Amino acid sequence: MTDIFSPEKRSWIMSRIRGTNTRIDLQMNEILKGLGFPFEMYPKMYGNPDFVLEEERIVIFCDGDFWHGYNYNNKKKPRQKFWKDKIKRNMKRDAKITRKLRKDGWSVLRFWEHDIKKRTGVCIDRIIGKVLEK
Repeated sequence: MTDIFSPEKRSWIMSRIRGTNTRIDLQMNEILKGLGFPFEMYPKMYGNPDFVLEEERIVIFCDGDFWHGYNYNNKKKPRQKFWKDKIKRNMKRDAKITRKLRKDGWSVLRFWEHDIKKRTGVCIDRIIGKVLEK
C-alpha cells in the first residue's frame, strides 16, 4: 500500500513527533524529582538514555509502546513494510544498547509508556529497588 500523503506532507507530519520532552519523559522527570535522587535528563552518553543516575550508574529509558514494539509479536502490526521494518530496527537497537551499557557496568531500566502512565507505583518500586541494590 502506498502512502496516502505526499513526501512533503509525510515529512511535516513526522517532524511533529518529538523525541525529547515527551509526556512520558516529563512524567518520569516528576517521579525522579519526587524520589529525591540526583539525576540528569537527556545525558550525552552512549545510547541516549532519557535519564541517568550517575552516582548509582543507572540509566533509564522511557520507551513508547508503538515505536519500541511493546508486545509486538502478539499485537496487530502496521500494514506498511516501512513501519514494520522501522519498529523491528528500533527493537534491535534497544537490545544492542542495553547489552553494551550493561557490559560497561551500567544498570539499565526500561519503562514502557503504558506503565509510566498507568502503573507509576510499579515504576517507582523498580527504581528504588535498583538504587538499593547498588
